[in-house]
Amino acid sequence: MASKKKDDCPECGTGAPMWMATFADMATLLMSFFVLLIAFAEMEERDTVMSAEGETGQNLGVQDEIPSEEAPPVNEGAEDDDGIKKADADAAKGLEIVKAALEKEVTEGKVTVSIKDQQVVVEVAKPEAAEADAGAKVLQEQLEIYAKVAAAQVKIDVGVKISQESDDISAEQLARDAALAAQYQKIRENLAEEIEKELVEVIRDGETIIVRLAEQGSFKSGAAELQPGFGRLLDKVGVSLKGADGLITIEGHTDNVPMAFSERFRSNWDLSAARSAAVADYLLDSESLEGGNVMVTGLADTKPLMSNDTREGRAKNRRIEIVIDGS
Repeated sequence: MASKKKDDCPECGTGAPMWMATFADMATLLMSFFVLLIAFAEMEERDTVMSAEGETGQNLGVQDEIPSEEAPPVNEGAEDDDGIKKADADAAKGLEIVKAALEKEVTEGKVTVSIKDQQVVVEVAKPEAAEADAGAKVLQEQLEIYAKVAAAQVKIDVGVKISQESDDISAEQLARDAALAAQYQKIRENLAEEIEKELVEVIRDGETIIVRLAEQGSFKSGAAELQPGFGRLLDKVGVSLKGADGLITIEGHTDNVPMAFSERFRSNWDLSAARSAAVADYLLDSESLEGGNVMVTGLADTKPLMSNDTREGRAKNRRIEIVIDGS
């Protein structure tokens, strides 16, 4: 019976074990997952390239540029003619407005107004010899002309150029010169009494104003302490200089007589520098000047106004000069 039981038992089949099916399913899923990752990566790269080429409308295929062969024909000659006609009309209108603004100056022959290259040109006449010496007056007139032109400029659509003696004058230069002329006139008016008494000289030299203070009553011989009367003069000078633009240099000058018996100053260089510093301190303490644009220098006898061979010449050379640089 044992033998029969053994013969009735079927033989076991051959093949892969059961766990292999699970492994195969997992491998297939992983492969599909990696394929999807690669596909997504390619799509993202393509989007990045497209976004780098232009704005959103271009990325979506919107055509915002018309190829030249599809563009409608344009009559360029007609457009140019219209532009030229409009520019000519604007220039003519601007000419009349500027002429009206400068009617007084045109009538007096001080300016001529014309059109050149579709631009209004204001030519300022050269001042006569009698007027050339009055530099402040001439520059004040130029300022008035510039102000009137500037007021007219906002009403027109063309440029305006101001010229004088065939040389163009920029608005900046004209305004700077006029401001310097106004400062010069202000100083002379404030110090008119002192100028008449020959205590002060006010001189215009190009783009600089020189306020020259005489030695009389300013310092004791060989000393750098301000005399009381000189302080009162500096008060009036300070009022005139208040708000002045540009570099202000306070210069000390002496005659050529060497220093003798001085414990403080070894030479005229030391003395001239100390005197200019004393004047600067006084004006700064009175808040007439601002320290940021003030320079002090001592020049001793290197820039005499007159010969040091005479007593009058040496007295003239001993001075303080306040130089306003308007450049």
